[in-house]
Amino acid sequence: MNGVDHLSYLNIATSAVIPFTTLSNPIAPTLSANNVGGSGLNVYYRITANSTVGETAASSALTVPIDTDRDLWNPPSAGGTDSIVIAWSAVPNATSYNIYMGTVSGFEYLIAGGVNGLIFTDDGTFAQDTSRLYPTTNTTAGPRVAGGTVINGRAFLVRDADNPYYVWNGGDPGFELDFSPVNGGGWSLVGNGSKDLPLVVKPFRDGKGSPQITVLCQGTNGLGKRFIMTPDQVTFGSTVISFYDVVEDNGQDGTVSRDGVIAYADSLYYPSRDGFKTTGTKPQLQNVLSTNRVSNTIQTDLRTLNNNAMDGCIGLGFEGRLYWALPVNSDTNSEIWVLDIERNGAWMKPWSIAADWMLLYNDNMGNTHHLILSNNIIYDLSYSALTTDDGQAFMTSGQSGQIYFSDDKRMWVQLLQVIYVILRPQGEMNFQITGKTEDSSLQALGEPTTFVPDSKTTVAGWGEVNTYIVGWGRNAWSVVNLVPTSTNDATQEVPIEIDEEIQWASYAWSTTKVGVDYNISDVIFEYVETGVKDLS
Repeated sequence: MNGVDHLSYLNIATSAVIPFTTLSNPIAPTLSANNVGGSGLNVYYRITANSTVGETAASSALTVPIDTDRDLWNPPSAGGTDSIVIAWSAVPNATSYNIYMGTVSGFEYLIAGGVNGLIFTDDGTFAQDTSRLYPTTNTTAGPRVAGGTVINGRAFLVRDADNPYYVWNGGDPGFELDFSPVNGGGWSLVGNGSKDLPLVVKPFRDGKGSPQITVLCQGTNGLGKRFIMTPDQVTFGSTVISFYDVVEDNGQDGTVSRDGVIAYADSLYYPSRDGFKTTGTKPQLQNVLSTNRVSNTIQTDLRTLNNNAMDGCIGLGFEGRLYWALPVNSDTNSEIWVLDIERNGAWMKPWSIAADWMLLYNDNMGNTHHLILSNNIIYDLSYSALTTDDGQAFMTSGQSGQIYFSDDKRMWVQLLQVIYVILRPQGEMNFQITGKTEDSSLQALGEPTTFVPDSKTTVAGWGEVNTYIVGWGRNAWSVVNLVPTSTNDATQEVPIEIDEEIQWASYAWSTTKVGVDYNISDVIFEYVETGVKDLS
């Protein structure tokens, strides 16, 4: 689905990409019998041919003069004789044919699909499917689309190069790649004629929690709309016509990245022109979907994104975090931004990884891997290789802002020491404190500290085993083991003595070696207030 070529499929056994073959468009049908006769009125017929994935463009119209409105025909099934019989020439490799009929030229709608043979009798009992005007493009090799998804076993395709407002849907089970109206396939118009073009389809819900097919659009002004598609059907006589109702969703928040939309934790997360948004249900608004911006703390960073390249953004949700590969000051993805929704929506420091694609993969042991495709090489993000990038060490770091000791920022203190509280540390870490003193507006405080944790700090966790401790869940009911001969604390404190009078301070840490892992649990300042100083 590259938006340029028609559909192809991968033969897994041979790794060959095989394109579907385009059928030739049929010529106009011919009149075989007119059992209505007369003049004064006309009825018009067009035919199309079907392949396994699509439908040809319609033939030119056959005009048949009649003297009785089609709705008033007396068909043979009711004891009458009114009917029109049409015939056509075979299209090589066609699987079946569709018949379109109209009483106004240029408005021929589908009345019969999947017709076998080369002849059709219209006795007036076939209802028009007014949602299916005759096609003007040939899709027998599949539509030329640039994106799609699968919802409940049915394929939905968007960004049609020939029909930009179409959202294609595949057919019923057994005909999943048939996008003609023969076996349940077809298309729906979303935002037709407006500035909002369908960009991505996702399984989601409405405010009441009912499952819905949600379409996010991209607008020419950078915003966009959301639409909901709901399966529906109507019956005319004995004819059942199935289709999708399309309604505009509340709000005006679309997306600029078809592959950047993440459905995670019962909410949608996606980049838009004015920030990263989430659409979900608030506790105080149970039956209303609400959209909020989750990027308020990094709004200035959004200016570094290349809007012209946001179409290549990739999104993925895994283990409580959302990952976006983004074009930061680049024409291609150059960084990965991480939103930690399990830690109150905190944005992590960007990763300098140029990811062309991201995906989750389950190995034969049932373990899930976060894989990244970069420059035709697949990388695995794994906790088994700490602070190493394909064998090379990389730096991690973090720092605070200016920390004051009163609301008006004028209180001075005698800072005694700063204590870093670290959880489960591994490897070598560096710490530094800076602040404002009477002598300097920015001065290093204390001595820069390099910390190497005790190798015994990590205690057994869920399912872990070490020399003395049996991990959680390893003992069966009533099983008795020896009391461990030693235990360790997974928390380490790193104190840094300061003993300086300051107005504000900031702290930072960094690592440069392989095999580092840590969590910063807390940073404690021990100080004594000395009062307000006037340094003017």
